[in-house]
Amino acid sequence: MKKIITCALLGVLATGASMAHAEVPEGELDSLYIRPEVKLPAPALTFPNYPIVDDCTTEFGDDVTNACVTHEKERALVLQPAWDEYQDSDKITCQEDVTHVRHIQLYKNLAYCLDKRRYDAWLKTHPNGK
Repeated sequence: MKKIITCALLGVLATGASMAHAEVPEGELDSLYIRPEVKLPAPALTFPNYPIVDDCTTEFGDDVTNACVTHEKERALVLQPAWDEYQDSDKITCQEDVTHVRHIQLYKNLAYCLDKRRYDAWLKTHPNGK
C-alpha cells in the first residue's frame, strides 16, 4: 500500500507543480537539455544530489530556470523519503538513463523511471492487474 501511495504522491506533485507554475509550460521544460559543461554525479545507491540550479540554467531566461528549479526541488523532497523503497538495480539503471539523456528535469525523470520499472515488475507477478 505504501508503494502505491508513493506513486500517487509523485503523480499529484507532477500535476500540481505544473499548475502552480503555469507561466512556463511543462512541455517547454520537457524539451530542454542540460548544458554540456554541467557535471552530473555518477550513479550510486544513495539518493542523488543533482546540482539543480546548474541543471536548470538554460539560455531561455530566468522564468524557465526558476520554474525548473522550483519543480525539481519539490520533486526531490517527495522522492528522497521514498528512495529506500526502490530496488537497487532500478536506482542505478534509472540514474544512468537520466544522466545519459540529460533533460533538465532530472528528478522528475528519475521518479518516472523508478515508478515505471516498479510497476512493470508488479505487472509481471500480477498479469491480470490484481
